[in-house]
Amino acid sequence: MIWLHPALLIGLALTAVPVLLHLLMRAKPKKLVFPALRLIQNRKRTNVRRLRLRHLSLLLLRMAVIALIVLAVARPSVPAADYSLRGGDWLRLLLIAGAAAGVYLGLVALWRRRQLPQHEMAYRRSYLRAGLAIAALLAVGLLVVWPYQRRISAAITQPTLAPNEFLPVAAVMLFDTSLSMQYRHESRTRLEVTQEIATRHLGSLPRSSRVAVSDTSGDAPIRFQGDLSAANKRVAALNVQPVSRPLEDRLLAAIEAQLDDLERTAGTVEARGTVDVLREIYVFTDLAASAWRKDDTPRLKEALTRAAAVSVYLIDVGVASPTNLALTGLTLAEESIPRGGEVLLRATLETTGLAAGERILELHVENETGTGQMVKRGSQPVKVDPSAAATAVFPVRGGNGAVLQGELRLLASDPLPFDDVRYFTLQLQPATDVLIVTDNPDNPDNDARFLNDALEILGKLRYRKQTLPSAQLGSTDLSKHEVVCLVNVADPKPAGWRTLADYVTGGGSALIVLGDRVNHDAYRAPAASDVLPGVLKGRIPFDPPEFLDFDLTHPMVRKLPDGAVALLTSDPIREHWFLDPAARDTAVIARYTHFLRRPALIEGAQGKGRVLALTTSLDRSWNDLPVNWSFLPFVDQMLRQLTRNPGDIFNYTIGETVAISLDPTLALSGYRLRKPGLQLLRNEVSPGISRLIVHDTDQIGNYRLTGVEPQAKFERGFSINPDPAESDLRRMTKDDLDSRLGLDRYTLARDIENLQRNVRAGRLGRDAFPLLALVLLAIFLGEHFVANRFYGTDVPKE
Repeated sequence: MIWLHPALLIGLALTAVPVLLHLLMRAKPKKLVFPALRLIQNRKRTNVRRLRLRHLSLLLLRMAVIALIVLAVARPSVPAADYSLRGGDWLRLLLIAGAAAGVYLGLVALWRRRQLPQHEMAYRRSYLRAGLAIAALLAVGLLVVWPYQRRISAAITQPTLAPNEFLPVAAVMLFDTSLSMQYRHESRTRLEVTQEIATRHLGSLPRSSRVAVSDTSGDAPIRFQGDLSAANKRVAALNVQPVSRPLEDRLLAAIEAQLDDLERTAGTVEARGTVDVLREIYVFTDLAASAWRKDDTPRLKEALTRAAAVSVYLIDVGVASPTNLALTGLTLAEESIPRGGEVLLRATLETTGLAAGERILELHVENETGTGQMVKRGSQPVKVDPSAAATAVFPVRGGNGAVLQGELRLLASDPLPFDDVRYFTLQLQPATDVLIVTDNPDNPDNDARFLNDALEILGKLRYRKQTLPSAQLGSTDLSKHEVVCLVNVADPKPAGWRTLADYVTGGGSALIVLGDRVNHDAYRAPAASDVLPGVLKGRIPFDPPEFLDFDLTHPMVRKLPDGAVALLTSDPIREHWFLDPAARDTAVIARYTHFLRRPALIEGAQGKGRVLALTTSLDRSWNDLPVNWSFLPFVDQMLRQLTRNPGDIFNYTIGETVAISLDPTLALSGYRLRKPGLQLLRNEVSPGISRLIVHDTDQIGNYRLTGVEPQAKFERGFSINPDPAESDLRRMTKDDLDSRLGLDRYTLARDIENLQRNVRAGRLGRDAFPLLALVLLAIFLGEHFVANRFYGTDVPKE
């Protein structure tokens, strides 16, 4: 405990004054002339005992009044902690008071029913009051004071500094610079409010203080500096950043910085024998839950326990009831489409604190010049409701270039602007060259007629197809085709298998469809094993028919349109080939519903290429798959699965690693990166790499890559969007903060005045004067009551 005026404690000697007064002014017995001397002597002994008890109580109360006056004037302070009584403490106090009152009233009522003499009644009441008071005090001490002191003992016994608010401070100012700090309220963003509070508080720091300014935008080391003007400039230069580290991580780094600085200065402290630096951490945040980790961090609590001398102050600049309308999601059915093709774009809108209504959503895409200038391509109204997310779907048609970029804009004015726009990129590909190999291509009713019809319907912009007799497979150069489809070929011959194996291992893709013409022995030949993703066991009919069962988690299945899977799985399969998947890299995309769960569609890797094997036909001889409309997207997705690069992702969330696939044969020595802010950067490309890792993606928007050499004809693009969690404005509660930081391990302020009061209490301790004044008032009232009883007389009732 710390005393602001310790010299005034000498006044405790004045507690001897009531003792002297009671000795000098002690009441003297009166002499009475009365014949019944024996009765008077008995009454005298009873009255003396009762007056002696009241005399002692009054003496103690008067001494306590003087002592509390002296203590209150000396202005004691205690370490900052939560000294309030809990609900259980108040309940126990009420129970003790109720029990004492019940016992007193019950015994008094009992004595009155017995009609005791007045002097005997007064005598018993005096001792009953004294006994109940002592019992109540003991009960309060045991049931209330003892648990209370155990709870606050850590705060009371922790080492404190001398009572001097002008000691220098080693302070870390940690700023939340996540996107939610853009929230504008009363014409100011949350970051601007924190900058104002921090600047004012920096001006009130004692001389020789050192300050470290840090934020959540990265993992930069935290270093102290003695120039407070430089710290002010650093605070003024802070900006909201798209990438943000969790506040727990940066707070942990701030604690470690304080402990490291304490260790470096330990020699000086030991030499002086005193601690002459206050250590404080200030966290400026809007308390948005998105800035914190979803789970507790035990390391943070452990660090706060080790750094008991470091005070933590949270400054809450958030809005109690925020409102926002946000574009939280943007999904493309495909990120790579043929030139001139079309894709559906789905947007998700969520509202916080707003009433249901209608908003306008606009689609903008860049013009054909490739300069990045946006042109409006459509708009539609969207009904938003706080109870559920709203969706909007736009068709997007590709142009003739290599990349198409655009953005969705929400025409609404709300306090948080960053989530009113979402960006997207589409990679535009030329038509895919597909070679269909069958035994009788000239026959209109050949085995591949339904596949040919599907490719015709899908359009020439998407696929360029050719047919080839299976007899010519061994002598044909397959390298100019992107996909080779082997449809119900009876016997490709060893030469054909070798040509197909060389093509696949070199990076090509093959679709093998098994049917009723397949020769079992030809597909079990050693040459066939270099192509097939398994071993062909035999031809097996289904009686009754079975159905397809797709792996709904596979990327190819997820890209099928709504309703297609339901139709595909409802078509009966009457016969199939049992292809046992190889032990090497294979994946089963679909199985049959038969209890043996044999594979229906298998994907396998062969060298640098891939193979898809369908173990039932595509010509209605074994099934009715070609009848329904779902056959078109099924064929389309099988071919796209074979030509799609798994690493081809062009739409990212901020903070994710951007990887662009490259053709190793492409002569590319470097590339230029155009950022959303129109900065142009040049980077080198290592020869022979197949994946390009792009750095410098610290902005939200559309990026464009072009080759340094014009002859390379290299052009790619990608988009960076903010994390949808940043639009979640749910605030941290006190229970959330207690679970992460620990109970009574921090203080919370909402403005500069509240912050400075908390800091003063943390440095000097909490002023105990109000509590002492309250206790003084209670004891003074008790003294007044006892004095009236002491100097009064007992008047018998009529």
